[in-house]
This record gives sequence, C-alpha cells and structure tokens, in this order.
Amino acid sequence: MHPHTHEETRGERFLRTAFLLSLIILLVEVAGGLLAHSLALLSDAGHMLTDVVALGLAQVSARIARRPPAGRWSYGFHRAGILAALFNAATLLVVAGAILVGAASRLVQPVSVQGGIMFAAAAVGLVGNLFIGLRLGGGHHHQSLNVRSAWLHVMSDAAASGAVLLAALAIAWTGWRYADPIASVVVSLLILRGAWSILRETVAILMEGVPEGVKPKDLLDALSGIEEVVSCHHLHVWSLGSGQVALSAHLVLRDAPLATVQGVIERAAATLQRDFGIDHCTFQPESLGEPCADGEEPGL
Repeated sequence: MHPHTHEETRGERFLRTAFLLSLIILLVEVAGGLLAHSLALLSDAGHMLTDVVALGLAQVSARIARRPPAGRWSYGFHRAGILAALFNAATLLVVAGAILVGAASRLVQPVSVQGGIMFAAAAVGLVGNLFIGLRLGGGHHHQSLNVRSAWLHVMSDAAASGAVLLAALAIAWTGWRYADPIASVVVSLLILRGAWSILRETVAILMEGVPEGVKPKDLLDALSGIEEVVSCHHLHVWSLGSGQVALSAHLVLRDAPLATVQGVIERAAATLQRDFGIDHCTFQPESLGEPCADGEEPGL
C-alpha cells in the first residue's frame, strides 16, 4: 500500500505571505538596530534573516516534496523538506553563536542604546511574528517537519522580540545599558533551543531511525497476532519524510495457497495503517520450516 499526498497544505499556502511579512520585519529591525545602536535588535534582525531564508526554502522544498516518484528517485522527493529543515537548524546554530560572541563583547564594554527606537522596532517584530506564527502554526504538530521548522523559526523570533522589547523598556526607564547584551543572550538561547529540537529530528530521519512514537515491539506483536502468521523478523521501520513512515518485514506463514498469502499480506498492511498510521509497507512471506538464507531467528 503506497498512497501519496501531493496537495498543498494550509500551512504551505501561508508560507508565501509569511515570507513577505518576515522580509518587512527584517528591514524594520535592521534599520532600528542601526539607528538605536542595539545589538539585541540587530541580533533579532539576524534571526529574522534566517526566518526569511527558512520560509523561502520551506516554500521551494514543499513543492519539490510533492513531486511524484520518477526515474532514480523511486521514493519521490519527501526528504527535500527534511534537507531544508536541517539547513535551517544549522543556520540557527551559527546565528546563535555569532550573537553570543557579540553579547560577550558588549557585556565587557556596554554601549549607549536608544531605547525608544529599539522599543518601536521590537514591537513591530513581536506583533508581526506572532501573527505569522499563529497563522502558520495552527495544528503545527500535524504539519510537515519542513513547515514546523519554519514555524519554530518564527515563534522563537517572536519570543526574542519580546525579550528585546523588555530590554528596550529597561533602557528607556533606567538607562541600564547591560539590558541590551543580556537580551541578546536570551535571544541566542531561544534560538539554540529551537535549533536543537529540529536538528535531532532531521538527523534521526536521515539516519533512518525508528520514527518518534513508534515501538518496534508493538509492531512485531501486531503482525505476529495475525492469523496464519507464525512469526515476524527482519522488521525495519523508518521515515521517508515528515509524516511518511515506511516498513518492511519478513512474515513466516503456515503452509497456504498463494491466494491466502495475498490475503494475509493485505490484512497485515491494513492493521499497520489502522493501528499505527503506517501506509508504506513491504512484506516478504516465508514458509514455516524454511528460514531465510541468513537463518535469522524471529524478531528484529
């Protein structure tokens, strides 16, 4: 069973609008950061730059991922979005490192910052990112990893804009110059948290690890519990892309005619689709008493 969905999701459609809004916010924060001499605001602008890149990549990779299998790409292009998410996470790590270096320098030698300009630009960033995040992230846990990585970019930037906003208020009311580099450190930590989450998930998919929430033992029990199935081994389960789980396994069957074997395979596929949401299954039937060439015992 190998169904494929190529329809554009609501989140993917909104990526286009989010890209343009993020570009506007980026320009506002760059101008505000330069005028206010605010590292925190420029740091947030740097994060916004990665947002713009992330949203642009998300659009392109989402379109590529929906292309049907062709030629040497027999599985299709599901992992285009995973590669985009991995690149996004890597850029976030670089940006966070650069912000930390700049913040350390300003903690040693703080500079004068224009709190009013900083506040206005940060407010634009906060409102804009919250709007994008709320629209893009509705039910984001059901979106592709590609869209979710873009969502994480935007929401971490909204939190960063909030930190910059608070720092701007502190500077405007008290003149405390350390608020700016401290806000920059907060921004970098928020970036690192989001980047690490996406990095772990993308690497797990690219390394063909067992998908999150899937337990191979439960799969073995479900397959072995099907009538005519004596045991199951050589079970492998992995992600082709976000939300695209594949499985292959050897099923040891009691002696049965070919028509019965086909029915068992269909029931096995239906069981995995119904109980585990796995709809890309490949089974190799084997006769009882005729182990496969490597002599592997039932199990994984």
